Amino acid sequence: KYGAWLMVDEAHSMGVLGDHGRGMAEAAGVEQDVDFIVGTFSKSLGSIGGYCVSNHPELDLVRYITRSYVFTASPSPSTIATVRKALQVIQNKPQLRSKLWENAELLYQGLKKFGFELGPDPSPIVAIRVPTKEDTLFAWKSLLDQGIYVNLVFPPAAPAGMSLLRCSISAAHTVEQIDYILKVFSEMRQGPFQINA
Repeated sequence: KYGAWLMVDEAHSMGVLGDHGRGMAEAAGVEQDVDFIVGTFSKSLGSIGGYCVSNHPELDLVRYITRSYVFTASPSPSTIATVRKALQVIQNKPQLRSKLWENAELLYQGLKKFGFELGPDPSPIVAIRVPTKEDTLFAWKSLLDQGIYVNLVFPPAAPAGMSLLRCSISAAHTVEQIDYILKVFSEMRQGPFQINA
């Protein structure tokens, strides 16, 4: 109707959503309506680089006008081999996706039980809101000292005035590891440093 094209960024959903792990468009049943799918090799594929795939006749136009594509080099053979193997794992081991979601639910519900302010739904990336940048840095260092690495997110990557601790969970995490993470977060809630919900 408007002559627009639809591009979907599957960076966080590739390997995670959909019956075959192809992402949000697959999960929503709209892959055939999407003109271009873009994403990264650095999350569920465990490599570096990114992609734009399409059957659209204007794919070459997108390639030629996209600054990040024009000023890049081809991926190395080892990068491509890593990505291909990861895609095979996603395709051939759907049980890993099930385990990933079990782990995500366990972490999310545990943090929620302790009163942390989280996003509305469980996800393999659980963002915890922290009142101040200083509290976020203190919490990050405290977690790191106890063997837990989380990402820090500050504006402009987070909404203005919001700081986040971003926990990434995988299918490889054990229940014992998640229990330990929850124990450490619980102690932070009850100790001298308290993250307010």
